[in-house]
Amino acid sequence: MASLPEGQAGTVALRTAVSQPLAAVGARLSRLPVPVHALPGRPGLVHLRLSFHHLRFSLGAVLILSLASAAAYGLAAVLQHQAAVREPAELSMTAGLLVQLARRPLWLVGNALDIVGFLLQFVALRQGSLALVEPVLVLSLVFALPVSAGLARRRVRPGELGAAALVAGGLGLFLGVGRPGAGHPHATLVGWAALAVVVAAVVLACTQGARGGSPRRAALLLAAGAGISFGYVAALTERAGHQLDRGLVHTFTTWTPYAMILAAVAALLLTQSAFQAGELRLSLPTLTIAQPVVAIAIGQALFGEHLRTVGLAPLWEALGMALMCLGVFTLARPGTVGAVAPADDGAAPER
Repeated sequence: MASLPEGQAGTVALRTAVSQPLAAVGARLSRLPVPVHALPGRPGLVHLRLSFHHLRFSLGAVLILSLASAAAYGLAAVLQHQAAVREPAELSMTAGLLVQLARRPLWLVGNALDIVGFLLQFVALRQGSLALVEPVLVLSLVFALPVSAGLARRRVRPGELGAAALVAGGLGLFLGVGRPGAGHPHATLVGWAALAVVVAAVVLACTQGARGGSPRRAALLLAAGAGISFGYVAALTERAGHQLDRGLVHTFTTWTPYAMILAAVAALLLTQSAFQAGELRLSLPTLTIAQPVVAIAIGQALFGEHLRTVGLAPLWEALGMALMCLGVFTLARPGTVGAVAPADDGAAPER
């Protein structure tokens, strides 16, 4: 049998490392305690429906949508970082940074992919819970790996494949044991107001702490603020998605889409400022982990979503999250996803 070229072999190995744990996730999620309904006129087929949503769908479709969203977000992050890291440090946390980046085609392509990722995430959250959809987005860093390697003109290393397997395996363990349940995306107005105050206060503290500090501290704190903001945006996205059941006009007569847009713009500025600080090995994993953690916490506290708490389940769930964190930070170490491609003039900026 002819051997594959070195680059293709790395891609096949990466696909295998990710797909095997996710296949186990699908098998475990198929046993989630949600109602099973026969398809009209086709009694041999069944599908699942979450109790708080009127649309019928399969959990497999939610996973596919979430995976596609993660892929789009991962590629977008690589392209945006390649553009943002070349901007001067004094533009951090200013509108001028976005103005300058808007002149870079690479950054614009990254933003187009961000929009694609958001639309896929939006559809997934119309059908699935925050605790199911958001952890899958951690795989964005895994999808970013071959793209970043290609831009740096190198192949994917065995250690990176192992880190990707850690992320996928941790995700499979977390979802398989936790069996995230359905919730209701309709919290009280007081609850939403309290959440907005808490999120705004924490994000403001992150931005203030990032000023005047080292690039490492700025990257870490700005990425944490961005992750918190995107977790909040995810919660608003789920609420807006369910409000669409009552029509587009009704949705835009509520405060939800406008709060979502404002929060998304703030999250975008925080993200680009974190990328522009140059320490992608700190900013990208912090952003990648903070978003699902915050979204899951909001789902638990505000939407009535749940994870299994019987016996040793919380311990296994924590282990799954720890494996994901370890894999994510390993993937973002210098020379991997965080590598900067050579500039057009041959000089690669380092910070």
